[in-house]
Amino acid sequence: MRTLALIAVSALALSAAACSDQHAQQIKEGASAAGQDIKDAANEIKNDPDVKEAGTALKESSKETAAELKAAAGDAVDAAKDAGAKAGDAAQEAGKDITRESKEAGQAAKKEVHEATR
Repeated sequence: MRTLALIAVSALALSAAACSDQHAQQIKEGASAAGQDIKDAANEIKNDPDVKEAGTALKESSKETAAELKAAAGDAVDAAKDAGAKAGDAAQEAGKDITRESKEAGQAAKKEVHEATR
């Protein structure tokens, strides 16, 4: 009786194992088919003329934007140089005014001292 039970359990285990192997094979085949479908879809997208055209348009737009940014940066540098030159000119003019006014004030003070000591 034990032998019969042992044979029955072994047959059941082998049957379950065969079922599991078959099920695993089906899952493997399904995953492989899904992977191939994804690969095919990616190739279709890659080769789609609309996608290629959009990529080209994006590249051109990026180049145009970079050129505009470069031009704007150059304009900003020129404006900064002009502002610096104007500030330098204004500072130089202010320095001349201070020097002139200081000389005039010194001469006036010298004249007052000279008149006061006469």
